[in-house]
Amino acid sequence: MRYQHIVFDVDGTLLDTEEAILQSFQKTLREHAGIEKEFSELSFCLGITGAAALKRLETGHEEEMLLRWKENLAALRDFVRVFDGIELLLKRLRTDGFHLGVVTSRCRAEYERDFKRLGLDGYFDTVVCEEDTLCHKPEAEPLECYMRKAGARPEEVLYIGDSIYDMECARSAKTSCGLALWGAVSVRHIHADYYFPDPASVRSVLERLDAEDEGRKWISWAMELQFIAQAGVTYSKDRFDLERFERIRELSGEIMSGYTGLSKERVTDLFCSETGFQTPKLDTRAAIIEAGKILLVKEMDGRYSMPGGWVDVNKTVGENAVKETLEEAGLTVVPVRVVALHDKGLHNPPAYPYGICKVFFLCEIVDGEFAENIETVGSGWFSPDELPVLAEDKNTKEQIEMCFDAYADKNWKTVFD
Repeated sequence: MRYQHIVFDVDGTLLDTEEAILQSFQKTLREHAGIEKEFSELSFCLGITGAAALKRLETGHEEEMLLRWKENLAALRDFVRVFDGIELLLKRLRTDGFHLGVVTSRCRAEYERDFKRLGLDGYFDTVVCEEDTLCHKPEAEPLECYMRKAGARPEEVLYIGDSIYDMECARSAKTSCGLALWGAVSVRHIHADYYFPDPASVRSVLERLDAEDEGRKWISWAMELQFIAQAGVTYSKDRFDLERFERIRELSGEIMSGYTGLSKERVTDLFCSETGFQTPKLDTRAAIIEAGKILLVKEMDGRYSMPGGWVDVNKTVGENAVKETLEEAGLTVVPVRVVALHDKGLHNPPAYPYGICKVFFLCEIVDGEFAENIETVGSGWFSPDELPVLAEDKNTKEQIEMCFDAYADKNWKTVFD
């Protein structure tokens, strides 16, 4: 296995505690310091210790206020729930043989109270709480403490949390990190090794990593070589280049044969000849919406589209949306929801001689800015009633409006066909 230890943050990762934490913090500040704050002004407290949060506000009497905050939080324990899919994930990870751990800014009494009540206490081998370290997240010490207790090395640990403090803690401790998008307030400026849209995706990523470690990465490389060779054979006009691309195609088939056990003839038939049952091609589009406007990139012909393009053979649809957005818009993004799976022939002119399935994602920006590239000449933000001339073969006005509708509706159901 790529990782031996999967370690979780608690609040915002395993447990949905945001409302209880913010309500109790707001009440404590109002009643004991005369301070009025909106939830948006208090969200900085998510992921750090209560003492650190109070210290930032310089309220004075932090110890007394911390006790009051804990009392107010305990009174709201009925608001605390386990995120959907978490318990199933923990069961599956245990069955798969992973060591499970917790690194949290909670004190041990708070941890035990909620985990016993919610039935999660039996899943974890090693738990690090506030009292176990002098320094807390985003410092490295909590994860270093976990590794000492569990006998783990940094390269064996994947830490999953919902905040920038969790990711910085992992970076400082030299472990891998994954952002739990189901509990994260925002992905802005949060760099992680993995972005998990839901608990089930954690196991999917781990399975894929294990497959790569078992030698299947060679198959992925062979597929990429075949992809490059096929594009070269299709578009090159020089006969010497055509010979080289044909040879690359042959080599990719030999690699595939060596790692799958299939004969060279069978690989050539299935893998290098584009014969057999014809299936649609895949295209991804990234809908990035902020402040009532959508990001569109300007193409060489002056028309605009959402960043996107054909899905490469060695990419998932989500990975492809990330790659295309970085190439065309200069932005690092995280796909957070699938808006729609559209049959291009039903929605986008002109007609094509083969089927195309278009996958529309809602994405959030981590960071970046537009940079000169070979595909687009600029980018801009547009409201739905002020759209520029669109590349309608890639996205129509109706499809852009659909993305705005999905952005506004947290309960949006994926549209298909």
